Amino acid sequence: MTKQTMIRNYRKYSAAESYILGFESEGNIYFSEIAEIPPRYIKVETASKKNGGHRKLQLRILSNHKKELLKKAETLCTVEDFINGTFKNKGVEFEKRISEKFGIEYRGKDNIGFWVAGDLEINGKQIQIKFNGAQIVVETTLEKLKKNKKSA
Repeated sequence: MTKQTMIRNYRKYSAAESYILGFESEGNIYFSEIAEIPPRYIKVETASKKNGGHRKLQLRILSNHKKELLKKAETLCTVEDFINGTFKNKGVEFEKRISEKFGIEYRGKDNIGFWVAGDLEINGKQIQIKFNGAQIVVETTLEKLKKNKKSA
């Protein structure tokens, strides 16, 4: 699949109505809610051999993208506070802090697929939470979703 096809299929199957993206800039952790992840923020990479070595979409918010996002972003915490948080995994720590920011009890890391629900429901809206560097989807997952839809 091409990058465009992978993105199109991801959007087709995603249960998220919007995305909260997190990133580090100027000593702080910021977050911004957007309707869709722009293709320019997405890179096609390869998973490690340990994880199957498959192609995947990865969130890569570069410095020029951060400048765009900072126009509407909110400060979540300092980088120092963030790295001294509960979890070593930045994505898990970010989701926990976003949950708390919106007054939602953090339910812990789950295995609910992006095609079923977002990571959080905020004001009745399904929202996917992604910190810079996060995996968006593996190509094989998109292939399985396409195959399952055909057989349904």
